[in-house]
Amino acid sequence: MCCTESGCVIRSYRPLIITVAPTYTRTHRRTPRMSCALDSITAATKLRRAELDVQRELEAKREEYNRRMAQVKEGEAQLAADRAELQDTLVQYYKFIQENEIKRSRAMRKVAIEEKQRKEREAYIVQLAQRLQMLESKRDEMKMHYEDLEKYQGFLEEVLSRNDGDEYQEPRDIIKRWMTLCDNTSVLQARKTQLEEDLLRTRSSLNLARQRRSTENIALQNRLNEMQMSFESLQKSIKAKQDTLDRKIKQKSCTTRTVSHVSMATANLYERCVLWTRDYSGRGKVETRQKNVLHQLHVICDCLEDFQKVIAQHQEQQQRQAAAQQAAAATQQVAAVKAG
Repeated sequence: MCCTESGCVIRSYRPLIITVAPTYTRTHRRTPRMSCALDSITAATKLRRAELDVQRELEAKREEYNRRMAQVKEGEAQLAADRAELQDTLVQYYKFIQENEIKRSRAMRKVAIEEKQRKEREAYIVQLAQRLQMLESKRDEMKMHYEDLEKYQGFLEEVLSRNDGDEYQEPRDIIKRWMTLCDNTSVLQARKTQLEEDLLRTRSSLNLARQRRSTENIALQNRLNEMQMSFESLQKSIKAKQDTLDRKIKQKSCTTRTVSHVSMATANLYERCVLWTRDYSGRGKVETRQKNVLHQLHVICDCLEDFQKVIAQHQEQQQRQAAAQQAAAATQQVAAVKAG
């Protein structure tokens, strides 16, 4: 048998046969038969003894082999037990590691969840603190408002205590009345605002009318100045004509008849002018009749100038009316075009 680290290799041994050659001694002289018998007995004994020795040695070797095989089996069994124990230990170790890893991951998740919950709780606490602060400030404001309104409550109760009629039965009736008055005040305020806006529009339109009136007055003043200038020029021309007439009268005294005719015509015209202007002259006062020809001519000239002014004004009024009609027609046409 040969044992190695990996195992035991068993080798079989064949029985050892020892052949002992017969020995012959020279000291003893025997007979050939006895010698042969003794030799055969000695050889057999020796052979038997050798066989026994070999058998004993083989038994010893076998016992040694069995002992070593038993040790090897015990070692293999111990090794298998150790390996199984080691495998179990390794499995337990791996299981322990996995359990620890699972516990660690659970602990980490739990820590993360607890941290998240802690942050949420802290945020919720901060929010609650802010809300508490806001509610406290609101409570203080409401308390101050209540303290401010408490005097009005006392005033309303005092008003109710002094109320002799049945108009107000409780403070709510007074508050309703006050709210009604506030609504009416709002309506009146809106009406006031509307009236103020109407007043502003009226003022603006009045200012525009005043501007137009001022423009018209300026235009009339210009016309009056022009007429005054024309009147002065007419007076100058009349004076020049009167001077010329005086000279002619002085130069041609022989033309008295013509002058009398002219005087009569002038008197007639003067009378007609007086009759025509009697209702409008001096607010109904009658013109004092004079026989002065120059005065009569002056009156006639004034009457003619008034007639010319009236005619000119009438023409201008007709022109303005025509222009207004044309503007209205143009406006209607533009409106019709826009509507179409």
